[in-house]
Amino acid sequence: MKFENPHIEDDINVSHEHPLKEFSQLLMGSFFLIVVIAVILTVSGGFLAKKMPFSYEQKLVSHISALHVKKSPKQEALQALADKLVVAMDLPEGMQITVHYSEDDVVNAFATMGGHVFFYKGLVDQLPSEEALAMVMAHEIAHIEYRHPIASMGRGLTLMILGGFIVGASGSNAGEFLINESMVFGLLKFSRDQELQADLTAMQALNAVYGNVQGAQELFDVFSSLSRVKQPEIFSTHPHSHNRWDTLREIAQQNGWQIESDTTPLSNVFNQ
Repeated sequence: MKFENPHIEDDINVSHEHPLKEFSQLLMGSFFLIVVIAVILTVSGGFLAKKMPFSYEQKLVSHISALHVKKSPKQEALQALADKLVVAMDLPEGMQITVHYSEDDVVNAFATMGGHVFFYKGLVDQLPSEEALAMVMAHEIAHIEYRHPIASMGRGLTLMILGGFIVGASGSNAGEFLINESMVFGLLKFSRDQELQADLTAMQALNAVYGNVQGAQELFDVFSSLSRVKQPEIFSTHPHSHNRWDTLREIAQQNGWQIESDTTPLSNVFNQ
């Protein structure tokens, strides 16, 4: 009996696919996997951060000098409004809201960790009524109620660590770009979801305290008039103002909440 080695074709281990096609498939598959992992870790990071007791969150930021309250008639008026809304919003036990006020002309208000809410003169000057101011206040309190500030921090840190690990392992500029972009879009989406959740809770509080939601409509009219950059919503941390009000108006109508009503002028203390 005679044994012979079989003849092996020269291209047996060579793919018949075009190299660029294989590279594109590998790149898209890797990107999809990275996005899935990033989403899972982001949700997990935000979820775990929210499980931190609120008292620990307060201690975490207690040493920050910018969070020390500077009392003034305007700050005290804003704090009184917050205290009134907190009763209607039924916050968890031990969750305290501390309001800060700045005379800067920045048109902004925001909530941060530890129950701190910041208001700027530039925004307050734009608001036509107490109800519109209450809508902003309730919106920022809602962010604290749902632990959005610390959840955002948890998501951001998780994505930053993930991005640094993958980029460091790959050493690829293209990989770094894809990671960064996926992180940005992921965080923007979470931010928009948080804004809508806070909007709805704020409008519920507004209706509970004032018996109508006219202040919400006034607020989004102001935001629409101030908005000059019409970038696509996907690139924004907030949904577009007209979309936010359209959504809230539909919910108000479904719940039978009164929309059009007389409103209360802002306290004279804000004119000083």
